[in-house]
Amino acid sequence: MAIPIENIAMLISSKIKKADYEGNILLPKSEKNGLKVDSIVKTDVVYKILNSQILFKIGTIDEDTIRLYKDSYNLVAFKNK
Repeated sequence: MAIPIENIAMLISSKIKKADYEGNILLPKSEKNGLKVDSIVKTDVVYKILNSQILFKIGTIDEDTIRLYKDSYNLVAFKNK
C-alpha cells in the first residue's frame, strides 16, 4: 500500500496592513520567491496538503526564513497550552 507524500503550508496574503497581527510575518516580494507584491505569511496555522493538490510552484524561500516561520508558529500556536 502506498503512503501519500504530504507537505505543510502556511497561508500567504497580500494584505500587508495586517503585518502587525500576531503570527503574521512580512515577506517582501523578490525574484527568488516569485511574489508580485509584498505579502505576509500567516504563521498561526499550518495546513497539510498532498503533492496532488499542488498545481505549480511560484518560487522558493531559504532555510533561515523557513526556520523563522516555524519558530513563529511554535510561539503562537502553543502560547496558551
